[in-house]
Amino acid sequence: MPDPTHHTQTETAAPSPWVLATEAALRRSGGRSTRSRRGILLALDSAPEGLSGEELLSALDDAGLQIARSTVYRTLDTLRQIGAVDTVHPAPEQHRYLPRRSRHQHHLVCESCGLVMTFDGCDLEDDLIAAASAAGFQVSGHTLEIFGACRDCSQIPTSI
Repeated sequence: MPDPTHHTQTETAAPSPWVLATEAALRRSGGRSTRSRRGILLALDSAPEGLSGEELLSALDDAGLQIARSTVYRTLDTLRQIGAVDTVHPAPEQHRYLPRRSRHQHHLVCESCGLVMTFDGCDLEDDLIAAASAAGFQVSGHTLEIFGACRDCSQIPTSI
């Protein structure tokens, strides 16, 4: 049985502005602030490269938080709906969840190791919106994922 006086890193870490803003957004959308949700937010916040659902479950378990798989995935879905996380797909049927720290961010995805890096803004935005508008398409938003090899993986010699 876990010692109730023992505090894990997840419980004692000072929450970041993203965690606090996300908790406020959850409350505004009718959600509650719970220990489980705080643990999920802190775990996501501590992984700049994002986490898969399984990695998130493992991180929560390592932090001593026993949270049901269904609760984790429901929370991730809610976080996506309120715009607090982005979902990227390093490979078919793979999902990584990353905190959305700015209103406009995009992702570089390594196809070899699955690393995801975030960058803000894009110079292509005006051209993309103009092209969509010229086609009569009313734009409500966009995402950009650039696939390739990260610095480490691009230096690995390939055998032919």
